[in-house]
Amino acid sequence: MTELKDMDLKEWQNAILEDELLGSSIVADAPASYNARYKDNAIVTMTFRFALSIWDLAEELQEKKKFVVSNQLFRSGTAIGTLVREAQNGESLRDFIHKMKIALKEADETEYWLLLCIERNLAAAKSCLDNLVPIVRVLNKIISTSNAKLQTTIKKSGK
Repeated sequence: MTELKDMDLKEWQNAILEDELLGSSIVADAPASYNARYKDNAIVTMTFRFALSIWDLAEELQEKKKFVVSNQLFRSGTAIGTLVREAQNGESLRDFIHKMKIALKEADETEYWLLLCIERNLAAAKSCLDNLVPIVRVLNKIISTSNAKLQTTIKKSGK
């Protein structure tokens, strides 16, 4: 088996995801994109699909005239995927980690808005929250293993 340190970024993230979700395969074709880094990248695909479900819930909230909550939920819920995609093009491992941490913060805010929606009996919010939980677990795992990889690199270089 190839070691994580020897894998490219996409292979590495997919290996983490596979390990975190106990071998379940979520890797699937992501929406068409010009960037090959996004193809078959599990966390990119997961967050894109999640953003689509958030979009649907935000539209439902708009129909109920809950504009402020809709806008906040849409902003934070779709930001997770945009930050994960942006991290794929990080200038360094530190930059990658930083962007993934911001994605995790947006996930935390999204969880808050979803919990409010659940308390107000919006059924679609529960399925969104169920889809968010594995994303948060994977982001935490990616961040922790990335930090470990960074510390190993720092120790080897003596910086």
